Amino acid sequence: MAKTAATEDTAPTMIIPKGTEIQVDKHGQLSVRTPGNLVIQNSGHYAHLESAGGSIRIEPHVQVEAVSVKCADTCYVQGNLTAWRVSARTLHLEDTAQAHIVLQDTESLEVGRGARLIGNFSSEKELFFLFSRFSQQVRSLPFYQERDEDKSQPEAVPVEPEGARDSLSLLSAADPSATAELDDPLFFALVLLERDRNKNVHPGDEERVLDELIKLLRQGDLETLRHTHRALFNRITGAGQLVDRARQLIARHFAALTAEPEYSEVEREPAADGGEG
Repeated sequence: MAKTAATEDTAPTMIIPKGTEIQVDKHGQLSVRTPGNLVIQNSGHYAHLESAGGSIRIEPHVQVEAVSVKCADTCYVQGNLTAWRVSARTLHLEDTAQAHIVLQDTESLEVGRGARLIGNFSSEKELFFLFSRFSQQVRSLPFYQERDEDKSQPEAVPVEPEGARDSLSLLSAADPSATAELDDPLFFALVLLERDRNKNVHPGDEERVLDELIKLLRQGDLETLRHTHRALFNRITGAGQLVDRARQLIARHFAALTAEPEYSEVEREPAADGGEG
């Protein structure tokens, strides 16, 4: 009996309530969706944590990293939470809590005297607007400094067949001084296009179009970009959110300069005559 009691003390029973969904994504991150309350007692990296009809509590000394945390009632944080988005009726941070939250979608916020909250934007639009307001500070981040330093060092040029051109070669053809002089809308359009290009989700011909747009922005060839950006974007048939945002930023920039009409989110021009077959 003593052995049985000791075993129960060291190995608590795990109950998975009816209606709970547990999944693992391709990156090995766990997603948990439960109909009732969810208590996290174990540190870890998660994709999504959701309580459909209750609250979520992260206990003391527990460190949780998640893409999203969502609950119908209250998200209690007693330990450490790092998340891209928290959606709840109330976000409550105990005195010992630390939370790094990029986007907060809550009706009320309760922060203990000793708690620490970093981030707390209400939407992606607000976050993007803030970055645009402090574009010079963003440009001074180590990521951009390291990239400029890399460009200043001579690189060996690989020998390749005449006429051959790897699509990634355009990504290294940046002019740091031209990039630094870009107006804010074009600079952030470049950031969005680079991020989308690095996902490698487009077919080869569309990747080459992205490479061309990135090259024009990096080299500061705005005259060519002004005349070709519409046609280039129209050749990206599977444009996602990042490409669409970049499209709008570039169109609005040139519209402000030349009074040409802007793109709408669904506008597409007819293909130019003599296009590729």
